[in-house]
Amino acid sequence: MKGLTEMNEIEKAVYEFIRERFEIGEDPEYTAEVDIFDYGFVDSMGAFEIIDFAERTWSITVDQRDLVLYPMNSVKEIAAVVAKKL
Repeated sequence: MKGLTEMNEIEKAVYEFIRERFEIGEDPEYTAEVDIFDYGFVDSMGAFEIIDFAERTWSITVDQRDLVLYPMNSVKEIAAVVAKKL
């Protein structure tokens, strides 16, 4: 299991990427726990951009099996999948 410090670094990188790429700004509803799709921060096409970012940043591959097995609806969930792949 990855250490808490590393997990926080992954979460922060994902959080900042989403905040900047999807022009969320300082919206108080945007947190690491919020469902970014239900809240309308990201659409289904944006999901591909997030996966591409994670794959390029951490040199991992997120495959179809990962998309089925692991929820990736929040920053925390996305970071958890990245951590598992490292």
